This record gives sequence, C-alpha cells and structure tokens, in this order.
Amino acid sequence: MTPESFFIERNGLRFHVLRWRTSGERGPVLLKHATGFLAVLWEPIAVRLVDAGYDVYAYDARGHGDSDKPEVSAENYHWLRLAEDLEAIVSALGISGAVFAGHSMGGGTGLYVAGSNPGVFTRLAVIEPIVMPGGFEPDEPRRNDMANAARKRRASFASREEMFAQYRNRNTFKNWTEVLLRLYADQGTFEAEDGSIRLKCPPEVEGEVFSLSGSLNTWDKLPHLGAPVLVMAGETTEPFLDMAARAVAGRVPDGSFVQVKDAGHLVPMERPDAVADEIISFLGD
Repeated sequence: MTPESFFIERNGLRFHVLRWRTSGERGPVLLKHATGFLAVLWEPIAVRLVDAGYDVYAYDARGHGDSDKPEVSAENYHWLRLAEDLEAIVSALGISGAVFAGHSMGGGTGLYVAGSNPGVFTRLAVIEPIVMPGGFEPDEPRRNDMANAARKRRASFASREEMFAQYRNRNTFKNWTEVLLRLYADQGTFEAEDGSIRLKCPPEVEGEVFSLSGSLNTWDKLPHLGAPVLVMAGETTEPFLDMAARAVAGRVPDGSFVQVKDAGHLVPMERPDAVADEIISFLGD
C-alpha cells in the first residue's frame, strides 16, 4: 500500500506527512517516530491499522526525513519545540481526538501534548516513551555518550546496498526485519550531488535531540491525561527504559503495560506485527 505524501507548513517549517488512507470508519490515528528515524518506518504497522479500519497519518519530525532542518541549536531542538510541532500538525490535519501512537521520543512528546491538552487524543499507545520519572536524576554521562556517538555516526555511503550490508551486522539493527531495514536504507537516505548516499537525518541533528532528551517535564503532565494509555517495552531493552515505561503506565490515571517478547528498544522495527497486534487489541477494548 503506497501512502499519500504531502507537506504542511507550521511553526515556520515545512513538515512531510504520509497518509495511508482507508474508509476511516474507526477514525484517525497519528504516528510519531523515534529520534533519528522517519515516518515511513511505521509502514507495516500503518497497513495493519488501515486493514482494521483506521485512517493513518505519520510525519517526519523537524530535522528528520523530508521535513525542514533548522539550524542545530538547543533552542531549535528543545523537546518543547517537538511537542509544539505535534500540536500544530494535529491542528493542521484537523484530527483532534485522534488515536496517537509514538515510539521513544515520539511517545514522550505525545504524552506531554496529551497531558497539556486533555481531549486532543482519545487513546495513546506509546512504546518505551522517553520520560524521566519524578525524583530520578538522569545519567548525564550516558546521555552525552549517546549524543556524541550519534554525532559521529557515519552519514555517507557509496550505495544503499553498502549501507544495508553494514547496518545488517550492527547491534542496533541486527534484529530489524529485512523489510524495515531495506525501507530505512532506501527512504531514510538521499543521493547527494557527488553520487554518494547520505542519511536524511544529519548526525548533528540526531545528537542534539539525544542531548536534549531530558528537556521536557512530561512526568508532571501524566496525572492529567484523560485518555487510556497503553505502554509497551521490549523484553530485552535497557533496565532504565523498562523501568521508565512501567512507571509511566502506573502514573497515568488509566494505564496498562505490555512487554513485547524478543525485542529491544527498537520494538516497532524488530516486531512490527506484535506492536500492531497490541495496538489493535488496545483500541478494540
């Protein structure tokens, strides 16, 4: 199923949006990706949601995919900007009251928006959302290590096949489905003037977003969520991410937690069918 591709302008930027259209008798769903990735990686899950009767949207966050990439700075990539973009896109699409699903950074900013604007989403399914539990002091060295590693990420390849082959053997990507890894290599890159293949999310953008991952106080917003929330985490994810996911599920008024077997932090790319099953089951309750 080929999604519609279009752009909307909000907050001084142009955002790339995908829509997997259906009759939509069960209403709209908005999907938001994790740091460093892009909207099209939701495709296997989006298709399952369309088959279940939902009208599905996903967009590339600022600095990612085919959306505009403002200058790298703490102001431009503060997570409050990411949350403001999400609110603006919901308004532009006219889908207030939609279902929301988000992964990692996407899940964290979705929870912030829902806690700030009760009613903007009717239900939320979040996958290892980046939320700092109250009283928890984030591990600054660990965050800095992640940010610095992202900034040093190789951004250019001779071909998409070279990128695919190299990523296939890396720990981060080794458990991705072949379909999704090929989708990332094909659509998460562009051909530069010199003929090389380059990542659409520049490493310096990914690093800046990682470095600002504690910049949004989502924890205090969670008790104000008026919508049911499903929180998912991978069975083999990092202990902190598992702890944070369980804490979020316990903090929201109507939360539930599900562990996805045989998956780490990148659950949607490792077990997309399992994630789709959980979301569809949650929405059918």
